[in-house]
Amino acid sequence: MSKIYCFRHAQASIGSDNYDQLSKKGEFQALQLGIYLCEKKIKFDKIYVGALRRQQHTYEIVAKQYKKNGLNIPNPIILEGLNEHQATEAMKSELPKMLKNDSFLKNLWEETENNPKKRISNFMLGFKYFLHKWVNNEITVNGIIPWTVFRTNVKNALKTILNQTQKSEQIAVFSSGGTISSIVGESLEISKENIIADLNFSIRNTSFTTFLYSNNEFNLLSFNELPHLKEDMITFV
Repeated sequence: MSKIYCFRHAQASIGSDNYDQLSKKGEFQALQLGIYLCEKKIKFDKIYVGALRRQQHTYEIVAKQYKKNGLNIPNPIILEGLNEHQATEAMKSELPKMLKNDSFLKNLWEETENNPKKRISNFMLGFKYFLHKWVNNEITVNGIIPWTVFRTNVKNALKTILNQTQKSEQIAVFSSGGTISSIVGESLEISKENIIADLNFSIRNTSFTTFLYSNNEFNLLSFNELPHLKEDMITFV
């Protein structure tokens, strides 16, 4: 029986011009993950990483800890199918138009302007509202990979990983919340796409979700574990 660990990347640089890089807090989170894995002497036979910088940097910080402690860690196999979905990019493109015509988003925007303390909570409400429309193909954006294609890409990446997994191996996957949600959806055979998308809102930075794989059976073992971070270091974005 093989065990597959899916790690969400550390906190990225939300609010900056380049989101796809770790924040200082994110670098610390990844360091703590590396320290924890080394203390537990968790060894991996193969490691898969998405093509996004925040995913790769999280792996690099963990790998540095392994090398510092004299522990072997495999070089990563890059799979673009482990990349995050592009709902954020789609929303950036469509939001100016939607603020003119969509009453729900207009009300959220006005409420935020009147009460800036609600900025983060209202942003998340607005993003979830947009995400559901995008997942259900009510919104399409030129140049943005649609949800259906994202889901297919993740399924193909998972198939590649499982096909290459040998008996009794331990595998690490460094990816993103939406990708891990999609993999969980495959494991549990969840048919409602909105439920799969919404799992992302629960997955914490550098948490790990684990699966067991044997005789073509792929089963969820644990979800969203985070034993290496104290409460003040826990983030969701």
